[in-house]
Amino acid sequence: MRPEDIVLWIGVVLTILNIIDRVSILREKAKTPYKEHEQRITHIENKIEQIGRYLNNDDQRIKSLEEGNRVLIKSTGALLSHAIDGNNIQECKIAREEANDYLIERRCS
Repeated sequence: MRPEDIVLWIGVVLTILNIIDRVSILREKAKTPYKEHEQRITHIENKIEQIGRYLNNDDQRIKSLEEGNRVLIKSTGALLSHAIDGNNIQECKIAREEANDYLIERRCS
């Protein structure tokens, strides 16, 4: 083999290696938007999970408030009925027990 052929083959090999390197660089650049989208999607999914937890907490709190309102309205109704006609002492006692039970539950939880 002549020295010119050896130089030619070295040039061909270096050119092929350079092409392979360029292709790998282009491949990484092509993956970059995908990685960025994946990171954004993961961030958004985490936010959605956090908001879901907040909504569940709010839902539990609203249910607790609704139960308290129900007890207060029932107690107020019993007191009004008793104030109007002086009767319904038994209904007032039941309403008082329900209010006490509700308040004890709230303090314990």
